[in-house]
Amino acid sequence: MSNLLCLSAAIGGALLTLSVSAQAQNYPERPIRIVVATPAGSTPDLGARLVGAFVSADLKQPVVIDNRPGVNGTLAAREVLKAAADGYTFLMAPQSTMSITPHVYPKQAGSFLTDFYAVSQIYRTDFSLVVNSASNLHSVNDVIAAAKKSPGKLTAAYAAIGSASHASIELFKQTARVDIYAVPFNGSPAAALGVASGEADLLFESIPSTESVVASGRVRRIAVTGSKRFPLAPAIPTVAESGLPNFAVTTWAGLFASKDVPRDRAEKIASAVARAFANPELVKKLSDAGFLPGDSSLAAFQRFWQSESEVWKTTVAHAPALQQER
Repeated sequence: MSNLLCLSAAIGGALLTLSVSAQAQNYPERPIRIVVATPAGSTPDLGARLVGAFVSADLKQPVVIDNRPGVNGTLAAREVLKAAADGYTFLMAPQSTMSITPHVYPKQAGSFLTDFYAVSQIYRTDFSLVVNSASNLHSVNDVIAAAKKSPGKLTAAYAAIGSASHASIELFKQTARVDIYAVPFNGSPAAALGVASGEADLLFESIPSTESVVASGRVRRIAVTGSKRFPLAPAIPTVAESGLPNFAVTTWAGLFASKDVPRDRAEKIASAVARAFANPELVKKLSDAGFLPGDSSLAAFQRFWQSESEVWKTTVAHAPALQQER
């Protein structure tokens, strides 16, 4: 009798294993929802839609984009955490939401660093330092010299409190040891127009977000913020080579899963994104939008995200303007 019980248990265990294995192989069996932390038409939204279309074709399931902007991305993040942790709901969020906001609003978003894990970086692009074309600012050295000559006279626009553009100007001030007056605007387009109209002298913002005002001739791009020249704008020097060594900022967005989502399902999504990045058509579409493909390795992106978080943690700790919940 005991032998029959053992045999029955073994068969049951084997059937359970086969069932779990079949479920893993069949995933996904219904539409995948990507909750985007920014509005429709924003840079992360565009990246999600471009890559999502290729992932949908690869996995043969619809990818549904659900924009839930607000409170620096925390509304979208909370929406994903409320959803079932079954691998059918992911968060698409920019650097500011996942690396900066947890330190600016620790009571609201501090747990994001453990509530989520990184799945795939969707794109990366540099910020650029832009100035009003009518100004006498032609280089990073000009900006630093003007700020030191008249502390607090130069004004820097930024998209919102705790945004990457806000954190970037604070990091610039700390690194250059200068006083620049930072002015909030209602989003990146408004901040760029603020510089174009002369309401502000300068702005750190992504290349795609500033392209229209640069093309209009009202704004001049004087530097990019990466550690090396941006491949899509190779003629523009970096901030580091233009007078401020060791300054580097790269902006990005990626997919994140709540911590309880099975890793094998997240890996399947990351693999689909990797295959999408191997498609020249997608690479061209990203390039045309001012993006470079991200790193689709789950492990590599996780390490990168955590290291980025530490950089911005230090920046926020030394910037009273970024400390919103102290």
